[in-house]
Amino acid sequence: MIHTMGKALLLLPAAALMLFAGCEAEPLTAELPQEGGTPVVAEPSFVYPGEETEISHRWTGTDMTFELRQGKGRTDAVSAEFVTDDAVLKEMTEKYAGLKGMSLFTLLPAEKYELPETVTLPAGQEKTTVTVRIKDVQPGTFVLPLVLMSGEDEIGVQYVEVVSIPEPEIDMKWLDRTPSVTEPRFVAIIEAAENDIRNAGNYILYPDGVGSPETARPLFDMVVLFSANLNFNEYRGRPELYFNDNVRKVLDNSGVFIRPLQEKGIKVLLSIMPNHQAIGFSNMDISGDRDMINDFAQEVYDALQEYGLDGVMFDDEYADYPTSPESEQPGRPMVQMGSFHFFLKALRDLMPVVDGQAWKDRHNLITMYNIGPNSNVRTGDHGWGLFSNNFEVITSDLWNGSTTMWSEANLTADARALKEWVADEANAPVLEEISGIKAGELFDFIWNANYARGDAHNLATGIGTGYTYIAGLTDDLAKEKYGMAVFEMSLEVGETGDIQHQQQYWGLSDYQSDTPGRNETIEATLNNQRQREYELVMCFNLQYVPDEWDGESNANLYLNDFPRFMRGLGHDGSPEVHFVGDNYDTFTPAYMR
Repeated sequence: MIHTMGKALLLLPAAALMLFAGCEAEPLTAELPQEGGTPVVAEPSFVYPGEETEISHRWTGTDMTFELRQGKGRTDAVSAEFVTDDAVLKEMTEKYAGLKGMSLFTLLPAEKYELPETVTLPAGQEKTTVTVRIKDVQPGTFVLPLVLMSGEDEIGVQYVEVVSIPEPEIDMKWLDRTPSVTEPRFVAIIEAAENDIRNAGNYILYPDGVGSPETARPLFDMVVLFSANLNFNEYRGRPELYFNDNVRKVLDNSGVFIRPLQEKGIKVLLSIMPNHQAIGFSNMDISGDRDMINDFAQEVYDALQEYGLDGVMFDDEYADYPTSPESEQPGRPMVQMGSFHFFLKALRDLMPVVDGQAWKDRHNLITMYNIGPNSNVRTGDHGWGLFSNNFEVITSDLWNGSTTMWSEANLTADARALKEWVADEANAPVLEEISGIKAGELFDFIWNANYARGDAHNLATGIGTGYTYIAGLTDDLAKEKYGMAVFEMSLEVGETGDIQHQQQYWGLSDYQSDTPGRNETIEATLNNQRQREYELVMCFNLQYVPDEWDGESNANLYLNDFPRFMRGLGHDGSPEVHFVGDNYDTFTPAYMR
């Protein structure tokens, strides 16, 4: 029996692969094909009710009831047993993990589940229930392969994922805290292709040192999964949400990756950015009923609900916007005033802010990574300032218009077209609509993408300019919503073979030696944020740090970084950060490839 079983198992990955790739099998209840007018006799099947076309299911903490169903055209009795051979089940588990693209699944120990010794379906009976009891599961990520055999014949295979999350050893009252300059909300944006986001939940902050464990809490208030894409569907003529394989892997396994963070009170957001397809947040069509905008807002909202996420972060890079009418691709307008405004308003209407809503109950966060030349605030001397609602600036000769010179003569075709559209009196009613949308009030948070310095050169609140580039973002709101200090946390292997921060984002630049880097020290950046009283710190790409490196014990660089940040922001206590829990290396960081 075992030998025959082994042969049958070799066929499972191909079928499962089709399933995970999104190919839907025919429902088991479909009408049977005919051969010469005689129905084909179907074999008995082993299924999970309601998920007949799937073979992978998730345990939710209660007994699971499967069904053994009689095949059509058959009335004979069926007697079956489960395969319990440990070697066979381990082989199946390894193949399952391979199909899922992750090595973290292990076989659920035999003492953690109960199966009926035999399953009997009497002659003439259509179906019978099969109860699977899972119990006393320790924290971990397991798989229970269920293989039902009738003699030498395999009736069916089902997999049960068992994800057990340990109870957080922290006082959940931390969610009621009020952020401050010295103890800001820390945010980690993590590249899904290289890092396991669960590690972000294992950084524990002791604001007053380990001698005061009662105040211990997760370091990060938010973790952003980077990144889904805004693609263009040629057939529908609409933007659509797209997930690459790495992001899909995390979302499809939300119980493995996302829930452990949320159980600690950490908000998990989805990053969305354009994808070199001439469509982005800044050129969705604002004409007519704006169905392009409204449909995409609904799609984003639906995705957040489906995967149980707490919000979204928009990143308007890599759109490859059309630069002239001649270069416009079918269905993709040029950059439009109000595109991001109307989209932001549509999404906020779907997930409104509730007065007095506690942080722990927030699942409606809308945020922006402040980068890209179009829909964000003015960035250096390359930005458009489309969120300013200050149309006089756009129509003036001083408008930058995506050029390096503040001159009408240097306006590009796309910038000139936008300027002319804003100046056209026929568009005054639309401009009035746009002017009523105060982006700074609709966003929950805005993070400044300035790796090199924190000197407000993105002019978030019009400091030193007399006008504001993000409408509705006052100085008071900026203290709560705007994060000026941004740090690239990616690591690299240094010249001496040790792991270090990527120096281009960490050390000072040296133009004489052509060494890229920061324009100011990290302390200067933190002091700048401290003076402006901003309550957010965003760090990009917090990577996996191995416990050992090059045969020796390896120190985690981040454990010193964050107390250093807090002291730079004026914290006068003894803050400490410790890594508590498993150090996950599910994905391979870039510096270890």
